Amino acid sequence: MKKRYIFGIIVALFVVFFFVSVLCGMDKREEEFADSMMPRIGQKMWTYNMNKHQWHKYDKRTDDDESKDEIILQLQLPEGSEGYTSYALLTGNAQVPKEAAWIGEGSEEFLVGKTLYSYYPKQFEYYEIVFNGVKFVPRQLSVKEVSNVLKDYKIIKVSDLRKGIYNIEYSKKNNKFVILNDIGEDFYKYYIVPNDSKNLKIENFSNQFVITGKTDIKIQRLEGCTKAYPCYEIKVK
Repeated sequence: MKKRYIFGIIVALFVVFFFVSVLCGMDKREEEFADSMMPRIGQKMWTYNMNKHQWHKYDKRTDDDESKDEIILQLQLPEGSEGYTSYALLTGNAQVPKEAAWIGEGSEEFLVGKTLYSYYPKQFEYYEIVFNGVKFVPRQLSVKEVSNVLKDYKIIKVSDLRKGIYNIEYSKKNNKFVILNDIGEDFYKYYIVPNDSKNLKIENFSNQFVITGKTDIKIQRLEGCTKAYPCYEIKVK
């Protein structure tokens, strides 16, 4: 009787431990997902290793704010009237000034392998975040480099949109696209106009979309189509 009682307690403790582990795991995954989708002011985001010249996502279990070899980027309130994304630098290396790292207007940083990139939503441009030995500076990616980073996406260049209606033959295998600004400052504050079609879905970034059938797509500024800032059209046949 006593053995069965002890065995029952052990089983009960095991069940409790199992459910607690599952719940904690879910909470952690939900927290990581929330952090990746909606970074918070004060959140430590990215870590750069000065010796290896590599980036990784900040890990509170292993990263040290006082490390001599690594620099941690901590999201802080946007500086200036333009709303540039700004990071405070956490590092124990006296040779690196603890000046804020300004990236881009409303920029969205993302990691691919060991390299940190940035998407500029108001310009439809992509940059690599480079450490020059003293500070971090964005370097704009070429069309070819963007293609290598976003391997699953077919690039639509703004210079091609300017030529007239851009036609796409729908394909289930090649249905992911990214609009890339290759003309500079003339293309600014544009966005893909939402439509009622179920065949169009905006992806993680505002210039990426997936199509699942025939649809018409318009790209314009908030004020609509003007002579100075014309609208652009994409037709999926």
